[in-house]
Amino acid sequence: MKRTLTLSFFLLATICLQAQGIKGNVRIGLLTSLYLDSSFDASGNYKLQKNFPKQAVGGLEFYEGASLAIDSLNKLGYLATMKVFDLQSKERNITALAKSGELDKLNVLISYTGGTEYLELATLAKEKSIPLINANYPNDGGIRNSPTVFIANPKINSHLTVIYNQIVKKWPEAKIIWFKRNDPGDDRLLTIFNDQNTISKKLKFSTAILSPGFTTNDLSLHLDSTKMNILIAGSIDDGFAGDFARAIMNYPKKGIIQLIGMPNWEGLKEIQNKAFTGIPIHYTSGYFASSGNKWLADYDEMFKVNTGTKASTASIRGFELTYFFGSLWAKKGSLDHQQFSDPSLRIVTDYDFRPVYWNLENQKPDYFENKRIYFIRRLNGVASLQ
Repeated sequence: MKRTLTLSFFLLATICLQAQGIKGNVRIGLLTSLYLDSSFDASGNYKLQKNFPKQAVGGLEFYEGASLAIDSLNKLGYLATMKVFDLQSKERNITALAKSGELDKLNVLISYTGGTEYLELATLAKEKSIPLINANYPNDGGIRNSPTVFIANPKINSHLTVIYNQIVKKWPEAKIIWFKRNDPGDDRLLTIFNDQNTISKKLKFSTAILSPGFTTNDLSLHLDSTKMNILIAGSIDDGFAGDFARAIMNYPKKGIIQLIGMPNWEGLKEIQNKAFTGIPIHYTSGYFASSGNKWLADYDEMFKVNTGTKASTASIRGFELTYFFGSLWAKKGSLDHQQFSDPSLRIVTDYDFRPVYWNLENQKPDYFENKRIYFIRRLNGVASLQ
């Protein structure tokens, strides 16, 4: 895999250095962090020998999927082109792009980044009135009055709303315990979850604070052996999630437990272990691929032919978002949210981009957010949609 990714890395470096301003039905700009400057010297020689910059893997995989989407759009008869911008480049970083005017020639911007870079891009997109789709950052970053910004990875607030409603629907009479650390971030999650009481059906639950090094006994103190227990691991800290999963798996009466994790549980290695059996583990995600999906099987085969590796989630998202928004623009010459439900644009994910208004008196939304969140159960090594 390392050899194949390095080859793709070399090809991408050439594309970034020789990006051409070709006009067509849709011109897409892909912005992510690839660390090309730190990987190649002034003469274009690769400096890392047999190694590969790990911090660039996600961005590269997303790029590979986006590239395949561009090929697919062209095969459908559209003239689709894509420019790639390495946000860590000295010459093509956000500040340089803002001054260069290169973005003005593009129809749609797709970013795979977060934090301050996301905020800078959102501000730039607003100033230039160019649609910006962020693929991976589950936060609005405080942006407002930015109707050209689309958040593809649902915010934690939206995830917690889905979790709350699912509990109300499935286990209203169960004993519900929210477990957390003594931590400001965990406190914020609890506040958001508790706020659902003001807008949804009332849900009675208790809260338990766990100290570092907690054990199965610490959890069992809060359980009721006479009824179903809904255990919510109320933290997005990966360490806490792993500790919680391992601790509860040692509880002897697994039949009285439903475990609910946060969105980060999707990638939690512990629960993918075959040893984790007997307890249904639930979590939410903005993405779900069912087993036996023909498109995914075909895509994986195509991806292997092009890269020699199995398709990652990042690459699939790169394809989906590029195809989704590229098709919309190519058909309409704009991103009309009334067309977002077009079934012909669906690949794997049912995107549901909705306008978000922080001030209901405003005529234009502050941004658009994908509100399609899947409630997933993993039991005995098998993930299924609930």
